[in-house]
Amino acid sequence: MVSEKTISELINQDGEIFVTITLPTHKKGEESKQDPIRFKNLLNEAGQKLAGKISGNGNIEKLLKPAKELLDKPLYWSHLDRGMAVYITEDSFRVYKLPYPVEAQVFVNDHFLITPLLPMTSMDGTFCLLSVSRQKLRLLQCTRNEVADITPDNISTSVDDYLEVDPEKQLQFHSGSKGQKAVYFGHNANEEDKMIVVEMYLREVEKEITNILNQSENPLVLVGLAENVSLYRKINNYNRVLDAEVLVHPDELSEKILRDKAWDIIKNHFLADMYRSLENYGESSKEMYSNNLGDIVEATVMGKSNTIFIAKDEQKWGFYDEENHTVQYSNNGNNDDVELLNWLSITGFKRGSKVYMLPKEEMPTRSTVAAEFRF
Repeated sequence: MVSEKTISELINQDGEIFVTITLPTHKKGEESKQDPIRFKNLLNEAGQKLAGKISGNGNIEKLLKPAKELLDKPLYWSHLDRGMAVYITEDSFRVYKLPYPVEAQVFVNDHFLITPLLPMTSMDGTFCLLSVSRQKLRLLQCTRNEVADITPDNISTSVDDYLEVDPEKQLQFHSGSKGQKAVYFGHNANEEDKMIVVEMYLREVEKEITNILNQSENPLVLVGLAENVSLYRKINNYNRVLDAEVLVHPDELSEKILRDKAWDIIKNHFLADMYRSLENYGESSKEMYSNNLGDIVEATVMGKSNTIFIAKDEQKWGFYDEENHTVQYSNNGNNDDVELLNWLSITGFKRGSKVYMLPKEEMPTRSTVAAEFRF
């Protein structure tokens, strides 16, 4: 799970050498078989870059050892998403699977490349929705633009299937009717009896659903009729279920429609500040906003930037001249050059700015970078 806390931990990590490796990956198919080979090539590139910064091949091998050990884990490579980001220092190793592709690159400097993770805290973070239904239960993993069915294979997706697996579960006593004989669900059973069976069914599936969710720690939106959603909340053991819910009959709705309805809740819950800043951008005086990278860097260093927007999949190389308070640009990263949008993001976080990453078509004025200033 990538969160603002994750970003904070990365930018405040102690160390002298920071290695970032990013790689587009594949969930299945022939291309997925090439992912370990591509990663190995990137590790070799990292070793070459480290040779100019660390003395002794043994030290380089020690630094890269945790990453190289991934190559000997076939199970890891069979459970990838669309991208991965690896962060290495002398004392730490972190790897993140990403639901979107990233550029294959190696970055070695005195700080990490955090921009590959920023979409997870802005627009492309993953979330889950559970369609709580008696006839068509579905667990979906989503981003704003994508949706995948991750319903466990080993659970029943309807009460009928649940009862068919073990007919003895059909026997239920009338609630509050002591001494009455058991009746089959659906045969002369009142609504209260039926809800007992539904609760048994949901308790059964909740175990597997929570096991899956605990692995990703994605926020969960519940979708369904009020009585079913309320019942699931009663027996739920997952701690990231949002209070807001979508109360509709979900069975006839497509996965895309369900995702869109849940996205509205995710957007309002996690991204309300970002959308408010987007709406405010440009409405105040021109002195309060800018899309000039040099001006934004200078303002951010001085703690004046309130909100910073970075365009996804964009890079600008150069460095900040602290003595003259100017940005020097270069065509690509060499020597002391840094990726300026990444450096700006780190500086913004450290100065208390809110930093978001957007597709370029959704950026204010469709620029590469934009900022709203505090004063």
